Amino acid sequence: MFSRAAVVFALLAIGNAYPQRPAPAVGPASPAASLPTPAAPLSSRNASYRISARLDPEARTITGDEVITWRNVSAAPAMTLQFHLYYNAWRNTRSSWMRERLLSGATALASRPAEDWGWIDLTSMRVNRAGTGTDVFSRLRFIAPDDGNFEDRTVVEAPLEVPVQPGETIEIQVAWTSRVPRTFARTGAVGDFYFIAQWYPKIGVLQDTGWNCHQFHSATEFFSDFGTYEVSLDVPEGWTVGATGREVARRAHVTGRATHRYYQDDVHDFAWTTSPDYIERRAKFEHPSLPPVDMRLLLQPEHD
Repeated sequence: MFSRAAVVFALLAIGNAYPQRPAPAVGPASPAASLPTPAAPLSSRNASYRISARLDPEARTITGDEVITWRNVSAAPAMTLQFHLYYNAWRNTRSSWMRERLLSGATALASRPAEDWGWIDLTSMRVNRAGTGTDVFSRLRFIAPDDGNFEDRTVVEAPLEVPVQPGETIEIQVAWTSRVPRTFARTGAVGDFYFIAQWYPKIGVLQDTGWNCHQFHSATEFFSDFGTYEVSLDVPEGWTVGATGREVARRAHVTGRATHRYYQDDVHDFAWTTSPDYIERRAKFEHPSLPPVDMRLLLQPEHD
């Protein structure tokens, strides 16, 4: 479990594939000009995300929307789409994750106060293909492919009227609201410290045999496709942000908030952290036989 202990969030920018660009402190960001020049693909990039998210520390909520560009790389048509909603593991004690932890003896988790729990609720979903959009929100249904727990809400399925054929690419527009829990398992908040992982609606992996989109269990790891992530994070101005990839733009708003924009190719997830208390340290690793590495360390003041 996290505490306000030494939090290390090192962002490694390896080599010179994406030259470092300074982020403006104030002023409008240039969406196209600020992105790194794409490098040769290192993965299939068949599940890419454009995410915009806003953190409200007072309510401890994240409101977000995303566009997933997804390509069916399997040999079979996709009759449905399946998504992970990991934060619903901490919605109540009836999720499969909580049931498994309680069976293992972690009974103290069940007595946490109401404000410690978290959840994620979808508010819209639309599938766009060949210039035509289809609203699939009303068709969504929770499924439990592993254990049949009808009270588990960590996997949601969208039946499709027209299947996605092998090799076909679609765009999926999703909007959601989530409450960040007090830290349960590698994600959450303690005071003004936020470490956010497995936090957005995430499409499963379609294989030749069908969807690999397991419920969230207490003793399993994560499995997902690789792609490009372009993520804009709206947080209170003055809060330090660390995240997957490079910060390619930063814009302050008159409302007392700021938007931090990050970009990274060939990854299968996006995590981030923010706090008004972080101390930042930077260094550069250099060796004659290796590409240079820019290193960034974020830590709490008591561990400086």
